[in-house]
Amino acid sequence: MRSPEISSALSKMRRLRSESLEEGILGEKTRLLSKIQQTSTPPGDRSLPEVTTMFAPGLEPPPLVVWLTPALVCALCYALYNIFIKKGSASIHPILGGVILQIVAAFLGASILGFLVIEVEEKMFYDTKGIAWAILAGLAVGAAEILSFLVNGMGVPAVQSIPVIIGGSVMFGTIIGRIFLAEVLSLSGWFGVILIAIGITLVGMESEGEM
Repeated sequence: MRSPEISSALSKMRRLRSESLEEGILGEKTRLLSKIQQTSTPPGDRSLPEVTTMFAPGLEPPPLVVWLTPALVCALCYALYNIFIKKGSASIHPILGGVILQIVAAFLGASILGFLVIEVEEKMFYDTKGIAWAILAGLAVGAAEILSFLVNGMGVPAVQSIPVIIGGSVMFGTIIGRIFLAEVLSLSGWFGVILIAIGITLVGMESEGEM
């Protein structure tokens, strides 16, 4: 016959063994769930929701004073881009001109990327959707560059081709953004788009003798 002390000790050992077994099962479940979550994430995904740099996408648009200056500089670069294409279009094949343009742009972008990663230690956030859209944007801009060389190589004046191309991109971008991105534009905004369309028509109908 067991003494009360021995029975109590055996009962405590059984309880400890049971608790240890439950903890082991729970830990194994946690490890399996963690492994499943890791394998379910695509290898190309590196989303960083906590990124706080100026390049991180925000939920709310910044104030006008924040983005107006870089937007105007971007507009100036686009203007120079079209002027340079116009100057070189008569002296180079449009395909070759577009390829050289893209090589130089890729070199510039790679240089800035290397500086940000190595010197500034900027964290690069991306996912598979971002990469896919970037590829599609590259295809679109590559076609636009080649067609710009083609149009300007036909002898179309820069004061005529540039407004049509840039104004047309604004018009098409607004319409496509409304249809596919469900973005809302006010009545005055749509009135501005109509004015752009009228301006493109007037510039396109301009004859050389009137210029």
